[in-house]
Amino acid sequence: MSDKLVVEFYSQDSPAEPLASILATFGGDNPSSAATTLCDFFDRISTLREPRFDDASVLAARFIVWESSKSGGGGQLEFTHVSLLRGGGPSPYQTVRVYEREGRPYVHCVIDKYTTANELQEAAFILRQDSVGPPAPV
Repeated sequence: MSDKLVVEFYSQDSPAEPLASILATFGGDNPSSAATTLCDFFDRISTLREPRFDDASVLAARFIVWESSKSGGGGQLEFTHVSLLRGGGPSPYQTVRVYEREGRPYVHCVIDKYTTANELQEAAFILRQDSVGPPAPV
């Protein structure tokens, strides 16, 4: 499995289609490593005066900037470790779906043939969620 990670951001207004799909070069070997990446991102966003966890488009933009800066962008417009993907859909890489909401966003880890139950449990623990399965219908 690759260390690449696809992060799809979903709006409450349109939960069936991702608002943005982003490929990060590092951070997605399995659900627990993806959870660690997103937890680090959420923790960083939590320090802002207005985290705006309820706005998927802002979260997606912030993820691109955060991922680029942590992997060597250093304030430059070098985005060598992150890119925007066209549409959602099956991916050969670990994929997580981030759903906007008032508190911390909800993360759903997409299961593939390599995913283990232990990785899913660990990911839920890291993200401070009960599970990392599909979100309950609103």
